[in-house]
Amino acid sequence: MFIKRLTLLLGIFSLFIVVFSEETTLIIPPFKHSMGYYKANSTIAKIILKKNVSFERVSGICALKLKQLDDRTTDKDDAILSLFGINNHQIVYNVGLNRIKTYGSKGRGEAPESLYYPTDIVVTPDGELYISDTYNFRVLKFLYDEDSLLYENSFGSFGMDSFSLNLPEGIDYDGVGNLFICDSRNNRIVVLNRSFYPFMILDNIQRPHSISIVDSKKGYLNLKDRLFLVVSSDRRRLLKLDFYGNLIKEFFSFDITGYKDVDFNFIDYDQNGNIYVTDTINSCIHKFDSDLRYITSFGREGSGKNQFYKPEGISIYRKYGQVFISERTGFQYYWIGVDGYIKEFTPPTISDTTEGLTISLFTTEQCRVTIQITKDGKFVRELTSDLRRNIGLNYIVWDLKDEKGNRIVENGKYRLKVTLEPLYSSRGYFKKVFYGEIEKF
Repeated sequence: MFIKRLTLLLGIFSLFIVVFSEETTLIIPPFKHSMGYYKANSTIAKIILKKNVSFERVSGICALKLKQLDDRTTDKDDAILSLFGINNHQIVYNVGLNRIKTYGSKGRGEAPESLYYPTDIVVTPDGELYISDTYNFRVLKFLYDEDSLLYENSFGSFGMDSFSLNLPEGIDYDGVGNLFICDSRNNRIVVLNRSFYPFMILDNIQRPHSISIVDSKKGYLNLKDRLFLVVSSDRRRLLKLDFYGNLIKEFFSFDITGYKDVDFNFIDYDQNGNIYVTDTINSCIHKFDSDLRYITSFGREGSGKNQFYKPEGISIYRKYGQVFISERTGFQYYWIGVDGYIKEFTPPTISDTTEGLTISLFTTEQCRVTIQITKDGKFVRELTSDLRRNIGLNYIVWDLKDEKGNRIVENGKYRLKVTLEPLYSSRGYFKKVFYGEIEKF
């Protein structure tokens, strides 16, 4: 399950070794894109902003390019985003690269600035900001205007009818501006139109916690799907539903082996529809393909590289595959990379009577694959050139011929150098290289 470990796999008369041990499903952006800062904790914030900033109860997060801040005369600022999050009963957001503003404070009541254990936040490119004010049993709408938040509307109060909410948590919007609310203790999802009026209720969804709307109308999506992804059942189940609430597929936390317990928290997806879910208990990110098939898990608890401390929210800016993750001590910033390994050779050894070799190659992202074969340091064959492979398990066949088309005759170990190049996000900045060996008798 974990690609990060240095792996020594032995079969009968076969040997292959993964020599690149670092996890690369997500990668740290290059220096010129992050100035060396990919973690934003209190210490880093003080260095950059010259002021004390404390992170506490960080939860939902939303990263996007606001239309009103986009310079249409150039594309040089396209990757400079606005980041909105929830921190200690407040909305916190950046203004440019050197200023942070906040809105609200801890409180019960109807005043829009009174927030009580809010859970999630989402912002549209037009500057419409929504926040689930969970223990005030409501969802608030603001407008972002010239670096300020202007209160516009509110929906909900404690109750069970169609105009009420009972601990609203995750929220997201679709391509036409409808807002989907996880009404967690009412076991339903409430859908509001642009006038903030409920027009659809999807019942019998057990304890929905977070939601992500997959809709090509939102832009930067290679799929034509319209569906939504939900973390439900006390954060133990993932649901893939159509827009009528019909179940397409589900995935249970106990299906991920290697962990004593799994705690699904927030969920988002990238341009290819691949799905990412934070796990607060195990301080990692679980990745699935667009069909909700488990791919891998990234990270572990700690304060070092590729480590998290209780990750909560996740937001992916799909245009460039920029991944933002909130954790108990702040935020982290990554790009989507690629990782992989050779699962097996079939057959496990080769001989003069072997017709061909099948290489079972697992990748964590759509990528370009190159395999170069050598023996005793001498070039034998470039097996693939500009071969594009999908996420998951792929099969590549070697006909046991060299570059000149002659069948190999020498016995001994043949070394395979596998290079994976991402087609998205970190393309042109990063390659993953690892090795395997197969023996001929």
